[in-house]
Amino acid sequence: MASHSDDGSTLLERTAETATGAARTPVLLLFGPAALTAPGFRRVLPVGEGLTVGRGPLTTVGTVLGLPDGLLSRTHLRINPARGGYDLEDSGSLNGTYVDGRRLTEPRRLADGALLSFGHHAAVFRRITADERRAIDAELAEPLGPVATVSPRLAVTLDKLRRLARTEAELLLVGETGVGKEVYARAVHRASGRPGPFVAINCGALPAELIESELFGYARGAHSTATAAKPGLVEAADGGTLLLDEIAELPARLQAKLFRFLQGREILPLGATHPRRVDVRVLAATSGFGGDTTGASLRPDLLARLGADPIVLPPLRERAEDIGPLLAHFASGAQEVEPAAFRALCLYLWPLNVRELESCVRRGAALATDGVLRLEQLPAAVSEALTRGAPITASRRTPRAAPGRGELEALLREHRGNVAHVARSLDRRWNVVWRWLVRHELEPERFRE
Repeated sequence: MASHSDDGSTLLERTAETATGAARTPVLLLFGPAALTAPGFRRVLPVGEGLTVGRGPLTTVGTVLGLPDGLLSRTHLRINPARGGYDLEDSGSLNGTYVDGRRLTEPRRLADGALLSFGHHAAVFRRITADERRAIDAELAEPLGPVATVSPRLAVTLDKLRRLARTEAELLLVGETGVGKEVYARAVHRASGRPGPFVAINCGALPAELIESELFGYARGAHSTATAAKPGLVEAADGGTLLLDEIAELPARLQAKLFRFLQGREILPLGATHPRRVDVRVLAATSGFGGDTTGASLRPDLLARLGADPIVLPPLRERAEDIGPLLAHFASGAQEVEPAAFRALCLYLWPLNVRELESCVRRGAALATDGVLRLEQLPAAVSEALTRGAPITASRRTPRAAPGRGELEALLREHRGNVAHVARSLDRRWNVVWRWLVRHELEPERFRE
């Protein structure tokens, strides 16, 4: 029989925490309300001793949270410590409690990353380390970007960026399209205190035959149309910061020239005979080298110079707790969002990330003639996320057979060693999946980046 600690964690869970070198505290990352006039509202709520949520003045007294939300019942839901983790139960509320888009009909074990929706509010259940909590608190106190994140993973990344911003080091930002690489590059420039301009270049958008002259400029007479000297974009960023977006798109020849520039901070325009020295900090960004974060499309010397440890920005689908604050940030023109639309926005996977969310919300807000963003004003792909997460029936499903070692290995590889995500894909509890992993002697750490 598995032994349990005071907080309800099993020996397997505590063994996993020991392997990662940090104890984890269960919290709710609360966001809302959907009234968009209160964009700064969010809370990090410990749930170690349990938590009861209901309608009332905005207060936290002991393990009771009151929220001024007319769609909540007086006592709406409870999170209870239980053997092996934490169970969520709806307290007979009128409007229901939803977990990952499905209405709760019986107590359910909470997995790390579970999305809870109730009334105009939502929350994500996480187990976070002390370092992650400190990083979240630092973000809430002084956001690096335009919107403070409460995602533990992103908060730790931004804490690292905040410290690196005060140095002269080159940085390589890696993330899917639309995650905000340029947004955070601009934030690094602001935090650096450099007096010069911020200049961003999309290397993938420059014509191949013009890339060199656009970057480094040319001297008068360098070619038939060069009737006057033209400074390049590198020189235009003198005294400031240069962002080379999609740097992996640069031809190998220009990567070599860029590496030489980073070594000496001197440029030689086309047709010039004497190099010019410029004072510029270089940041680079890429959407992931075609899905490969090892830097396969970059010269090894350039990759090493930009940073052998890239700054990886997680996709929006892995930080649902940021949906609410981002929604409030983008939804100028709307004062409220209906609960069904709010749940759909939280459930949609956002393949194009924050950029797609911004476009969706701004369009919906423009259509919200009465100031309320409704489900029918969202794109079909987003509103359909609510259908895919339709409430479950009261009938119990027959649990699937335990997966074999090969299937578990494939799932660990697909989810990069994240046991909670593997459990969700199998529709099984986190601690059950851990027992399978122990049985097959599979270590999640081997599958993590």
